[in-house]
Amino acid sequence: MSITIASPLPNSPPSSPSRQITVVDVYDLAASIGKDFELLIDQYGKESIHNLMPKVISALETLEAFANVNEKENAQIIDLQKTIECLEKEKQLRMQDKLRLEKDIVEVEESFKKEIDELWSMIRNLQGENKNLKNRLTTAKNEEITSNETAPVNDGEYQMIVDLKNVSIRQKDQKIKELQHDVEQSSSEVENLQNSIEKLIRQNKELLRKNGSLQKQGRILIQERNDLTKRVQQTEEDNFELRRILNDTSRACKDLEAQKNQLRDGDDVPRFTLAELREVLQEKNILKARVMELEEQLDFYRGKSTTSESQKDDELSNEECVVYGPINREPEEKLYPWKYQRKESGVRRFFRNLVTFNSSGFASPRRDSTSNNASTS
Repeated sequence: MSITIASPLPNSPPSSPSRQITVVDVYDLAASIGKDFELLIDQYGKESIHNLMPKVISALETLEAFANVNEKENAQIIDLQKTIECLEKEKQLRMQDKLRLEKDIVEVEESFKKEIDELWSMIRNLQGENKNLKNRLTTAKNEEITSNETAPVNDGEYQMIVDLKNVSIRQKDQKIKELQHDVEQSSSEVENLQNSIEKLIRQNKELLRKNGSLQKQGRILIQERNDLTKRVQQTEEDNFELRRILNDTSRACKDLEAQKNQLRDGDDVPRFTLAELREVLQEKNILKARVMELEEQLDFYRGKSTTSESQKDDELSNEECVVYGPINREPEEKLYPWKYQRKESGVRRFFRNLVTFNSSGFASPRRDSTSNNASTS
């Protein structure tokens, strides 16, 4: 009777009771069930739990496996949540910096627009004053002409009119020069601002280019890590196959030695020649050397993969994470059969004093032990 442990349902809600079960809870449940079995043995004998014990142990082992998977998944979920929080914080900081920069640019543009509008208003006012002065001069000239025609003009009055005219011309020229200077200064500031904006745009393009190159390097590193992982898996598979062959060869050598000893004890007629035995031993030594070589390669690839992962994490710590889609892969039981060999679970320890376990994993009640020795750890 073999039980295949299935993984938890992926669509089960995170708040379901099965997500809250831990290995300690399973062990407590096993201890309480062990005590109940002790009472049943005391009252009805060991034959009463002969058929029930394997089913209970299998169910508890399945529950223990589910609890282990839940703990691993919860740890992974916590790590992923922390990573998501860090990425969201980085994204918010970048958005804040971008908004701040845009706000500063808008404020600078508005300030320059206001200054330009003020300068244009000053120019319009000066133009209006210039027109008024021209009108006054024309009226003054007309009045002067009429006054000259009607009455003679004094030299003092004429000189005063000329002086006023010269003063107005000088003031006009001075204001025009000041306005031209202000316009030139504002235009130079606008040019400087445009140059700074262009510089920021170039820097942004350069940063985008560097970001793209870093993402390419990250993809290359991820591809190299995947290649190294595949090599390590292939090496592990070869190592497992060579170990199996070595075990078969060792078993064959032991059988040959046993047969040789039997033949020596019996009729002393050898069934294998010495050359065949030497060939088998030589093949065994070659396989051992190959296994050692593959183990060294496996250690080397594991160290290289860990160093490449650390370098990749250091380089991509300030970059956005590249997310790839899900990839269908072979089940773990098929890729790593040596990792999924049947091992003794922690649940069986609670029933060790009540039952005995054979090589196939089944449980059978002990007939030679007394019920007083049954205990739960």
